[in-house]
Amino acid sequence: MAYERSKAVVLRAVPKGCRLARHVVVWKRAVLEHPALELMRADGRSNMAALVEVIALQQDPASRTWRTTWAWVAERLGVHEDSVGRMIRRLKDWGLLAVVATGRSARYTPRATGKKQGEAPVYALTVPAPPASGPTPAENTSEEAAVVDINVGPVPPEGVCSPPHTRESFSRRDAATPRPSAKAAAQRREVQAALAQRTAALWPAHATVRPLSGRGSRSDWKQAYRLAGLEIQHHALVLRRITTAYVVSVARAHFQAGWTVADVLHALDWAPNGHRYPHDAATGIEHPGAWFAARLRAWTHQDGTPHRSPDQRQAAEAEQRRAEAVAASARHAARQAAEASVADVTVRSGASVVRRPVKERFAAAYAAGLAEAARRAGAAG
Repeated sequence: MAYERSKAVVLRAVPKGCRLARHVVVWKRAVLEHPALELMRADGRSNMAALVEVIALQQDPASRTWRTTWAWVAERLGVHEDSVGRMIRRLKDWGLLAVVATGRSARYTPRATGKKQGEAPVYALTVPAPPASGPTPAENTSEEAAVVDINVGPVPPEGVCSPPHTRESFSRRDAATPRPSAKAAAQRREVQAALAQRTAALWPAHATVRPLSGRGSRSDWKQAYRLAGLEIQHHALVLRRITTAYVVSVARAHFQAGWTVADVLHALDWAPNGHRYPHDAATGIEHPGAWFAARLRAWTHQDGTPHRSPDQRQAAEAEQRRAEAVAASARHAARQAAEASVADVTVRSGASVVRRPVKERFAAAYAAGLAEAARRAGAAG
């Protein structure tokens, strides 16, 4: 692995006309601003953006390489492996990825190597290199009559991307992807930088969001909410496209009602009636903030108060079962004490005790239970 990521090997894999990206931010900007991306369908652009975020998280900053398997990426994005392969091929055709080492399955590994596991492919993050020098004025004058200007519009070469479906209807919003603003890009970089330093869970999944210190000042609450928001963004990749402050502002009311990070993540995939949403949180989402607010709004009453969270429901059910068990134990102890006292009085008086058969005692207890249930139902009515 160290040899595959060495500088000489990586530079040898860079194709002609390209160079290694100076930084992952430069590479992401080159992908998101590529002209061919505007001609893709909306779901294709969304999948490509999700793949770019995964690459940005997994890439090695020292060698500017990316090592992974298609199966892992497909499982993370919720798509098929063939879709991952098509997206990677497009990035290679655009000059934004270069193959440093191809992957190999474990069953195709030669026995002489002594290895018993597969090898993941290694890719280098590249960008198209700018031209070294432009043509001279004389060359421009001689070529004006023969050469047609091909830089009129952002039309990619033939074969770079598949044409859209002929019967697909595009809205005006789908015609072109809006350019990301500098502020939004800076906010996304801040989120990525904070999550890149994550070595453990920033906030426990099933713990209520409260300050860890006893003071409970405003800064303590703000820090607790921020850590919980970052933990939500770590699990929900689509929410990394918005700021942590916006995630906290949407989930603040639920946090104050005792919701946990696990409860919020559960609400993203499940409706309050127990049905799972047919669409996941990885594809086809153009406005993550509005989508996040809509999913949590489904778990909110009309007066604005959140429903009981799944963790709160489980805790209430466990408490109910515990109370029923304690009450049953108390009734059993009282019945045993009453029977013992009656037997004691009978023995002291010298009277003979005649125990009824088990069936008769069971029938009497069953009739008494029915009478007690009827009495309670009449009192409640």
